[in-house]
Amino acid sequence: MAMNAKDTTTPQQGSEGRSPEEITALLAGAADPEQRLAVHQELYPDVTNLATAENVLVYPSLRDNVYDRLGVLEQKDVKYAPSYGSPEIRHNIAAMLRPALSPDLKSEDIFGTAGASGALECLTFALKGGGILRSGDRVLLPAPYWQGFNWCFEQRPELVTVPVHLRERGTENFELTLADLQHAYRTQPEPPKLLVLTNPNNPLGENYSKELLESIYRWVLTETGMHIISDEIYAHSQLAGVKPQFVSAMALDAYKNNPEAKNRVHVVWGFAKDFGMSGFRAGVVISKSPVVHQAMQGIKDKQNSLSWFSPFDSLKHFVIGTMLETTIDGKNYPLELMKQYRGWLTTAFQETRRALDDGGIPYRYREGQNAAQFLWLDLRAYLPPSGTEIPPEIGPHFPQLDRVPEPFAGKSAEAEKEGTVALPILFPNISSEEEWLRWYLATYAQVQLLPGQLLSCADPGYFRLCYTAVDATEVIASVRRIADLLTPWGSGGR
Repeated sequence: MAMNAKDTTTPQQGSEGRSPEEITALLAGAADPEQRLAVHQELYPDVTNLATAENVLVYPSLRDNVYDRLGVLEQKDVKYAPSYGSPEIRHNIAAMLRPALSPDLKSEDIFGTAGASGALECLTFALKGGGILRSGDRVLLPAPYWQGFNWCFEQRPELVTVPVHLRERGTENFELTLADLQHAYRTQPEPPKLLVLTNPNNPLGENYSKELLESIYRWVLTETGMHIISDEIYAHSQLAGVKPQFVSAMALDAYKNNPEAKNRVHVVWGFAKDFGMSGFRAGVVISKSPVVHQAMQGIKDKQNSLSWFSPFDSLKHFVIGTMLETTIDGKNYPLELMKQYRGWLTTAFQETRRALDDGGIPYRYREGQNAAQFLWLDLRAYLPPSGTEIPPEIGPHFPQLDRVPEPFAGKSAEAEKEGTVALPILFPNISSEEEWLRWYLATYAQVQLLPGQLLSCADPGYFRLCYTAVDATEVIASVRRIADLLTPWGSGGR
């Protein structure tokens, strides 16, 4: 078997001196898959994480033009800031978002929160407070979808997420249709109250066409009682020459020409992805709904603003506010940065595609499609052969040495003799075959991918690769290691 990477089954740095049981407990304590991967990264820093959705492409420009010029925090910068954003920063966010979302976007419809996930939860609580939603209501989500939607809607708001598997045009097509949504809506025990669309899509990496969106929004607004949340956090992550082009919910005729839409359509955006500020936890709710306005402003029934519990805090005001007010050669820096970002994103995408093609690794792609920051890999051919014993139980090591399919048992046995710790199970809630393949790639190719079943994909063997998570050279090297590891098996080794 071709192998260019060293064996990294030994935990390093933060894991030194910890027993396998302690390592497993640390990982098990992180509920969200991407949070668990962050812990894993600290324990095993040599494993390249292409699973977590982050963006390093814009950092050098932000460092040179914003971060290095921030200066000293003044007294006003460490005092309480308006929890949903000052009038100035809401004005500047609106100005920055108008070219991508809608020229009609108004600052008074924008409310800052601690991240896009905070925005989703605030929206849900606002709709519950207005009597529109209640505990137990169903939320339709075209699947596969970002796993965080489950805890955003279920953990505290107590809604029920319903994956809508896209089968109208074939189980392997992953193309959303109106018929998919209509079938899911009509087959629920009670009519769902909320539809959530991610555009551009995560993890499939594509824009929904204007025609499709118009048909969906017309149906929802005229034939159902559902509200719609459009998660547009990747709105600026557009490749050059993308087809179809991104269209925001606020730019649709079904939104602009239907007065009822102003009450029932809501948008979420944040700085984490397009601007690479995931650690800042800075998002926004965008809505014209009076119910949402009252809840976000805290002007009803003596209740505080929902943003008070999920604030756009003073440090966000300081750093992001500085960025939004930065000009370069008389031009608005954030808007210019997003133009440059498109070129960097396109180059990174093309280089990653070329490496996947050269390595013979299959992935979903349509000519001209947008990839946001992802490629959806089809690794079904590399799942363990039918009949292979894979341990279904959770254990500190996975797979168990006596159940590792050949030709990998020898390498694990060698690691065991050296007293090292095999990379542990991370995701016991997916099929053992898919978790085994994730483990195998992380252990022997030193690359972490996000298993599709974590994203509510119906079939095992699909993985999300984020090609903006690390430097492009490291992404390419990682893809080559995956290809070196998989090609001998996938081309006939099975």
